[in-house]
Amino acid sequence: MTTLSYTDAYLKTRVSDAVETRAFADVDVLGTFTAEWRNRLTTIRAYILACLEHGGEQDDTFAVKLGQYRKEWDFVLAQAKRANAGTDSFVGLISQPIERA
Repeated sequence: MTTLSYTDAYLKTRVSDAVETRAFADVDVLGTFTAEWRNRLTTIRAYILACLEHGGEQDDTFAVKLGQYRKEWDFVLAQAKRANAGTDSFVGLISQPIERA
């Protein structure tokens, strides 16, 4: 039985124990994260693996969801790494003041 809670109604029935185990392993290879970040990353990774496993056509629902979850993965992974480094986990704009000489 899977240990995480999956909220994507379309994919949650397709996340098997094997998929979740692999997702945890994939996340653990990336580093040590807090339980919250590890679970968030693992959930997204499990969705990605489920899409890859069940996808068929380029324009099917799995392909669309795969694209969305890959973008979310990149964003959440960057936040988790920042949080892991002890910096603020908020990803915002960086501004540089412009001064005239």
